[in-house]
Amino acid sequence: MGEAGRSKRWLAASSAALAASMLLGTGAADVGARPDVHLLQADDAPVRDDVELASGQFAVGDVVGAHPSVSGDGRFVVFHGAPRSEVEGEASDSRASTVYLTDRSTDETTDLISVPDGLRAGDTMFPVISGDGCTVAAVTELALDVFRDDDTAGRWDVYRKTLPHCGGIDGDWELVSTRNGSGGLARDDVAIAAPTLNRSGTLIAYTHPADHLFEADGVTTVSLVDLAVPVSDAGRSRLVAGMPGDTPNTVYTHAGIDQPVLSDDGSHLAYRSDALSDEAVPVWGVGPVEGGPATRQVYVWNLPEPDPFLAVVLISKTSDGVASAVGASEPDISRDGTVVTFTSSDTSFVDAVYPPCAAECPSQVFLVDRDLDDDGDVGETETPVARLVSAIVDAEPGDGALPVAGIAPSSQSSISADGQLVAFVSKAPNLQLIQAPAIGSGDDGEILLAELHRSALVRVTTEIDGIVPTPGVHAHPDLSDTGRTTVYDTSAASELVVDGAVGGRQVVARSTKPSLAMADADLGTTLIGLESDEWYVAVINDGPATFQPAEVTIDNPQFVINTERGSTCLLGAAVPAGGSCTVALSYVPAVGGAASSTLTVSEAGFDAVSVSATISGSGGEPALRIRQAGLDFPVVTVGESSVELQLDVENIGIPSTSLGSFEITGAHASDFEFTSNNCAFRPLNARAACSVGITFTPADAGRRTALLELGTVSGQYTTAIIAGDGKYAPLVELDTAEVEAGREFLATGSQYPANTEVTVVFGDGPNSSVTAVTDDEGNFAVNVPVSSTERGGNRRIVVQTASGAAASTPVKVIESDQSFVGLPGFGLG
Repeated sequence: MGEAGRSKRWLAASSAALAASMLLGTGAADVGARPDVHLLQADDAPVRDDVELASGQFAVGDVVGAHPSVSGDGRFVVFHGAPRSEVEGEASDSRASTVYLTDRSTDETTDLISVPDGLRAGDTMFPVISGDGCTVAAVTELALDVFRDDDTAGRWDVYRKTLPHCGGIDGDWELVSTRNGSGGLARDDVAIAAPTLNRSGTLIAYTHPADHLFEADGVTTVSLVDLAVPVSDAGRSRLVAGMPGDTPNTVYTHAGIDQPVLSDDGSHLAYRSDALSDEAVPVWGVGPVEGGPATRQVYVWNLPEPDPFLAVVLISKTSDGVASAVGASEPDISRDGTVVTFTSSDTSFVDAVYPPCAAECPSQVFLVDRDLDDDGDVGETETPVARLVSAIVDAEPGDGALPVAGIAPSSQSSISADGQLVAFVSKAPNLQLIQAPAIGSGDDGEILLAELHRSALVRVTTEIDGIVPTPGVHAHPDLSDTGRTTVYDTSAASELVVDGAVGGRQVVARSTKPSLAMADADLGTTLIGLESDEWYVAVINDGPATFQPAEVTIDNPQFVINTERGSTCLLGAAVPAGGSCTVALSYVPAVGGAASSTLTVSEAGFDAVSVSATISGSGGEPALRIRQAGLDFPVVTVGESSVELQLDVENIGIPSTSLGSFEITGAHASDFEFTSNNCAFRPLNARAACSVGITFTPADAGRRTALLELGTVSGQYTTAIIAGDGKYAPLVELDTAEVEAGREFLATGSQYPANTEVTVVFGDGPNSSVTAVTDDEGNFAVNVPVSSTERGGNRRIVVQTASGAAASTPVKVIESDQSFVGLPGFGLG
């Protein structure tokens, strides 16, 4: 603060101090995680503010909308469903499925397919939208290009269109699936499965029969199409690397390559294959039993890599570095191709506590990070590490406890652009405290969101109260870039969205904004015309979605943002849940006296959020400096006090001075207090120092911050940010260890958030629940009735708040006597 040798304020102590200081800048401005989303329906029924019925309130048969795909910014959703003519009672066009686009910013849902006059009607399915929201690709029976698609024999082809908001023309679809050497004629035989696009929609991959092989019925492969190449050019389409050139001749049955998924940047393509696709000359693989299917693995093709020995990499390797004996499927890939998720029932990928299984184990969701040092290089210098996503870690980080895997199948993973969030479908009741009934069939289950940065697992599919899970009848999740929006299809729209919603399979979009915090900062007294020390102010993202900073502004030119170094919020890198970015700034006072400004870090585009803080300082003669970067307290239980931490204060001026003001201000000032002080009203010579001690007693959970301000009797002052994390340690107790069905028990709890509603449910099936409100001390007591028809057995009672504070305890239910008193032979006969 005005010294000749300008320093980085948070680098004053050591590099370790910098690591700690980057967590100090939170608390003053808080953007809550409460989402702002509206329902795409016109009625007066109560709705949630975090989900919307993206498929609209029109229904026919069983499928209103299914298999959704969302644009990177979460604004546009495409899905297939019944034609509206069928829904609205108009003349039928003989189609069972068409493709819709919902613009969530305008509430408009549009049918993208119209049957040209004179053509046979047909279905269109599995639409996919590009990350930039401009291109849609789908598989269809319709001959939408009458010059290249003759509408004979097999009818399924891949088409794409540019959407009108990006300059496209309604009804203008371009044929993608052409045969090489045919002059651009339609294939007519593509697999009825979703294609995949890069972010700009210029690359499309799709699955089709491996017709380059002789008599290879049932074997598929994947073609990658570059739409920048003319349709008549043989270089427009090429087979995926890793496809054998010979017909299978092993003692195993083969299916070939399928399930392609492109990275957003178009550099990598993940797929499933039962060939040894990572060999320089790929050959067909083997299986566990002769005459049975060959084992299918997940591979990634690095498109720019010219070396065939390096171009294709096996992803589904066990912890021993060998191909899985069980195999893997359902890959998804991050924006740059460095993180891959997949599904497998193999228990040898990751050390964990798996459920007992005989012939076949339940499938789990795994993740492989191919770039552990985050340098963008996925070469042979790094050994990828697998992680079990469909699991809970019931322990503190670093204590060596193994994750506990789901006891029932998990599948259908979708990964965010930065690879930090994974949504997936699970039937495993043990992955959440409140267990959901596994009544869904086929692909259905409940949808969970894994926040990898902080090892959290959040349920997406809850009822309108946000706590009680819905029945597990949801499938096919897709995440936006930041993971802020999750789209999926469901048969439980009425529980998820609105009371009395129409039936049928529908598409739901659930959005949750990140909870952001950035502390106010005061840079203290600085000499007029000279630049202060450099300060680092942090934006903390408390999740659950990723924050994507795009712009940093400050509205007073006396405060300068360092754009060359230190301001990681300006790098364009995503900030995951539990992560942070920093803004480096300094103060050059033009005049004496106090000055202030507003610092804002903001996103850009649809559904963008921002966070702001007040930055202050004073022009004058500096006298004091706090030696440490600040204080960062360890996690403390709400209501309890931390150990004391101390700060040293130095006289950096020439004359002797003394401290006369000691203040703690800011967002959570009352959480911090002085517990020792040897600086008060004592002389402090030049270069001499004294110390003050601070104790942290959090009043609430989460990041808590304040500003420590120490001043001289003549008016100079210095500041430091002090911060800590609070956590709740809720407890729940019952007045009995067992209860008879038809009666009630008393549940009491403590250490919950004060004056907050809690929901009490049975942990193995939320068929009933009661609510209570905590008092000023965070305590509650509530009588919980037990249905007379409740089956006997052990239960787990879960008490939870909407913010996630939860505790559980066991209880045994005694089944009631079902004798029918009053019938002959039971007292009246």
